[in-house]
Amino acid sequence: MVNRVSDWVGRIDDLVQSRPWMRWSAPVALLFLLMGVIWGAEFLGESIVIGLTQHAPLILAALGFALIYRLTGLINVAYSETLTLGAYFGWWINTTFGLNFYATLLPTAIMSGLLSVATYFAIFRPAKQRNVGNLEMIIISFGLSIFLRYGLQFVFGYPVRFFDVGSTTTIRVLGVGVSAFRLLALASVLILAFALYLFIQKSTYGLQIRALAGDENLAQASGIRPLFVTVVIWFIAGVAGGLAGAFYGVGSNVAPFLGFRQFLFIFLVVMVGGRKSIGGVILAGIGTGVALAAMSLKFSQTLYAQLVLILAFIIILKVRGRRTAETGKV
Repeated sequence: MVNRVSDWVGRIDDLVQSRPWMRWSAPVALLFLLMGVIWGAEFLGESIVIGLTQHAPLILAALGFALIYRLTGLINVAYSETLTLGAYFGWWINTTFGLNFYATLLPTAIMSGLLSVATYFAIFRPAKQRNVGNLEMIIISFGLSIFLRYGLQFVFGYPVRFFDVGSTTTIRVLGVGVSAFRLLALASVLILAFALYLFIQKSTYGLQIRALAGDENLAQASGIRPLFVTVVIWFIAGVAGGLAGAFYGVGSNVAPFLGFRQFLFIFLVVMVGGRKSIGGVILAGIGTGVALAAMSLKFSQTLYAQLVLILAFIIILKVRGRRTAETGKV
């Protein structure tokens, strides 16, 4: 009997090690359980519904950032402007041509992806060829972020913009009134995130992306074309960021600082979820969205909620770093 239990424990451990995203299933489930026990099932339901409907684009944005970070190790601050540009692209197409919001997603995705590739060829590839250090690359990306943000303000001005989506019916979910449009947007974001996950994990191009991120020299020796795969990664990251920005914009408003306000949480979700685990990023994004909603409901101030969550992220990263260091000493 003991041997059988030990065998099952070993199998579960092997499964967790082979699928890093499973490490975050238990913490996320525990977070939901604690919220239900401490504040009640009704509060938990409200937090889940509000967290998912309002913060689901965070998952998509974090996936795009994780791709670039996994490939280059670059903390690309200018990625935040991909979200902002995606929101402006979608808003401009929606209001100028009178297209339905979902009809704007394809051109928004293409334009955001092409812009991301353009920044790679114009800024980051030449810097890499000159062997620019990581700190200098971060400074370059920060400068590019400022340039793009104020360029947007020059073109579109300072006023806050809104998508034209018309009226919609309200549906009650777990006691919370949610518009049908928001529910459809949530479903769309989750489908896009899952499709991106499958692409990275199951497709031939996804295998090449993971191989290139693991060891560029070995990948090149295996017949993988580094430049082509890199361009694909930057395009997909731009698509994910641009679509996330569009969903953020239609859920609230379109403003020059839209992406920059989200960047810190995008970065922390990738750090906590695991830059090498796409599934972990998705689960960390879900947990972050629900936690943000719960803290906002509890403190009645979004700023306080964000500060508490940032502190929690710092503690998690500190503990994880300590465990990694201890493991390395063994």
